Amino acid sequence: MVLLDTAAVIHLSQENKALIAKIAGYENSGQRIRVPTPAVFELSAGSPPGIEQRRRRLLDHLESVPFTEAHAEAAGALYRTLKNQGQDIGALDCMMAAVALVENELLLTPNLKHFSRVGGLKVEGY
Repeated sequence: MVLLDTAAVIHLSQENKALIAKIAGYENSGQRIRVPTPAVFELSAGSPPGIEQRRRRLLDHLESVPFTEAHAEAAGALYRTLKNQGQDIGALDCMMAAVALVENELLLTPNLKHFSRVGGLKVEGY
């Protein structure tokens, strides 16, 4: 399975050709494409007028992964570790990374700079 981070969902709504091709490849190999609920939160908080309807239609077609207590514990530990190392990536990115880690899923993102700091995370750019 493959998780999309917030930026990937935005790029998908903008019909980014590289991302669409990458997702098609995963879907053709039988992989499900999912979105962690922290990304849904971030999208809802930051969607400008006009983007909201496109974003909603897109999210209606993607499976979401609810943020659980196990995800929260992993995200908190990850946030603390990265912050103590001077490698802070922000709470929401820690939450999305934790979902990917706990669920053992690949995270698809254009933001390799942030997510490559997370040890053990399967991450891929486009």
